[in-house]
Amino acid sequence: MSSTPSTVARARRLPRIVATVAALAVAAGALVGMAEPAAAAAVYTGSAPAGTTLEPGDSVTSPNGQFRLVMQGDGNLVEYGIGNAVLWASNTPGQSGAVAVIGRNRALDLMRNGKRVARWASAGTTQSTRFDVRGDGTMALFAGSSAIVNWTSYQDRVPAGNVILPGTTLRADQSNARTLTMMGNGMLVQRLNGAVAWLTTTTIRNYNAYASVQKDGNLVVYSAQGKALWATNTSRAGGGQLLVQVDNNVVLYGKSDTRSWSTRPVSGLLWPVASTKISGEYGDDRGAGHVPRYHQGTDAAVGTGTPVYASATGKVTSAVANNPTFGNYVVVTYGMTTVLTAHLSVIQVKQGQIVSARTQIAKSGNTGQSTGPHVHVEVRQGGTLVDPLKVLHFR
Repeated sequence: MSSTPSTVARARRLPRIVATVAALAVAAGALVGMAEPAAAAAVYTGSAPAGTTLEPGDSVTSPNGQFRLVMQGDGNLVEYGIGNAVLWASNTPGQSGAVAVIGRNRALDLMRNGKRVARWASAGTTQSTRFDVRGDGTMALFAGSSAIVNWTSYQDRVPAGNVILPGTTLRADQSNARTLTMMGNGMLVQRLNGAVAWLTTTTIRNYNAYASVQKDGNLVVYSAQGKALWATNTSRAGGGQLLVQVDNNVVLYGKSDTRSWSTRPVSGLLWPVASTKISGEYGDDRGAGHVPRYHQGTDAAVGTGTPVYASATGKVTSAVANNPTFGNYVVVTYGMTTVLTAHLSVIQVKQGQIVSARTQIAKSGNTGQSTGPHVHVEVRQGGTLVDPLKVLHFR
């Protein structure tokens, strides 16, 4: 499936939405400081044929325009998603005037003044035929019907004030195990391992309907004519974001980063150790000389080697050894909440790993700035420190 360049992305009877996407594309350029593109920058919708050179300002978009790969004037090749989220970048700033060459030689090359800046390629003998940007944010270089180079970029969240167009799929991670898709027939569908787990009550044949994550806190499915077909009725929560989570849930958060709606029941987060003994509470004044002076977490009084568990299904976002302050520590993210456990003797997980409440992530210890064996627990919601004992429940 190839396409010809045009100055605007094509759309199917969605003038208002396409105008929004076009405005976002302009905003994206402002965000990263791209040089002024040519007056008629080429936009390849869905696919660009092999042999295409993307000049500064040119782009390849997903079929509905929500995901777009832009050749920027600063030399960076960047994929943007909904709300101008950066999903992937070549990380080649300072290469002003560089171009992206979609070759027939099974390679995507970034070139400047005849010299290669970066390359993404696959060995083989058949010629490459096209480059695609798909509706789930992934990208691929094809030889015939086979994807020979893949980019597994994805988007898991949509900030308030943005829409999800028909044909767009959000994913919790690089796999396809947890997705949310705005279908072309008007239904918003959550799938787990390919099976439908939840869907809106909108009837089929509402072609070109779209979902809106509104600034008032509502998630609404609208018809192409602007009629509300389904809504969460959560306007009191205020605008936050919609998040497809690794715990198999899709959650709508309000302006205070608290859950206002979800596709599945939420059971809460568990204390990381099987103990109720507390040796230091959140907010305790630790006296002059301590930095920070006031305790930012809660300490579990357990001996070295005590199993430390994840609090629910989540993703390990940090697993750090030998930090001067925390010693060995692990951070696991659960939606908008992160739980840090520190002063560990052993770390048993890796960054990016998906864990559950039964996963042992570490063993307690006495590392870093610690005066005795314990586990230091910090909780942040939307990046803000909160009292762990008001969020986590004892096992």
